[in-house]
Amino acid sequence: MMFKEDEIVFLLGAGASFDAGILTSCGMIKDLERLIDKGGSWKEFVHLYNFLKSAIVYADGIQGKFDNSNLNIERLVNTLDELLKSDKHPIFPFIGSWTPKLPEVSGNDFSKLRSFRGKIVEQLSRHWVQLKYDEDARYYTGLSRFQKEYQYPLRIFTLNYDLCIEKTCRNTGVERGFGDDKRWDWRIFDNEKQINSSIFLYKLHGSVDWARDENGCLVYQDGHISPDNIEIIFGTSYKLQYIDPFLFFAYEFRKRTLSNAKIIICVGYGFGDDHINGIISQALNNNKERKLLAVLPDENKDDIVANIEKVLGIKPSGNIVHYNMNAKDFFNSKLSVDTLMKVFPEGSAPFNELNVS
Repeated sequence: MMFKEDEIVFLLGAGASFDAGILTSCGMIKDLERLIDKGGSWKEFVHLYNFLKSAIVYADGIQGKFDNSNLNIERLVNTLDELLKSDKHPIFPFIGSWTPKLPEVSGNDFSKLRSFRGKIVEQLSRHWVQLKYDEDARYYTGLSRFQKEYQYPLRIFTLNYDLCIEKTCRNTGVERGFGDDKRWDWRIFDNEKQINSSIFLYKLHGSVDWARDENGCLVYQDGHISPDNIEIIFGTSYKLQYIDPFLFFAYEFRKRTLSNAKIIICVGYGFGDDHINGIISQALNNNKERKLLAVLPDENKDDIVANIEKVLGIKPSGNIVHYNMNAKDFFNSKLSVDTLMKVFPEGSAPFNELNVS
């Protein structure tokens, strides 16, 4: 059994870039707390952060969750975004009043909420997801090496904002959908047969080098982008953006996983995004011969596969395989066509394609 075009789809989570020195969402929270404790320009936000953290932990406690593991930078920024909607929030008419502590720590006009959010996004874009040395992400070249063996373009969907793939696989040819004028255009993906690229990269949550021009068009640019203009979203579990490229990429992920994909390779993804999980679950339920390979270092759980099945809401079927290893080791030494073929039992029935509209 050999793999044909579009039968392999990659999904990369934060763990894929961890070995390159890029912080995970939970790691960003730890560094944020370090910065706040240190003082300086972060000192003015200490009471606001303590209030927000306490509220989030309290909400989890009501549901019987007491380990604080659900507190990450995406949830923090999403909370700030929801509060900033103020009286424009759909449920505002149902709320008697704000807790008295909120105006005290955020300012009566909530100005401190906006400043805190902007400072977090700036820290993220300038430090947390920036490579210290390009060499640190060299293991990503394993994707280029695999593509040459596979002999078809790779479909790589990523939830990460960093530029690890763009910097390490540029010689292979990475297509992100931008024209010569640096504007994003979905038609580039629609005419991909005319493109001389070996990797098609879909950045589901945006990128640190994306912004909007004066006409609202997505562009990429080198250098610093202000926190208010950088085009990233903090998870689709709270909102599926109705604008491109986010809506387009979500549709592409659904289409690619539901149509010809024989194997979905999740590297460093902790299965914490409900929207992404729903698409993966649909793909696995759609065809019982389709496989999911989860590359995730997780020695603490007795049965990681059972946990993934529970999160995805699917019945045990043997179509999930777990590799207990980090992304660096997987890309450097394990990723090969032969390895992926071994995921499928010898003598298994031919893969039956289903057309999905």
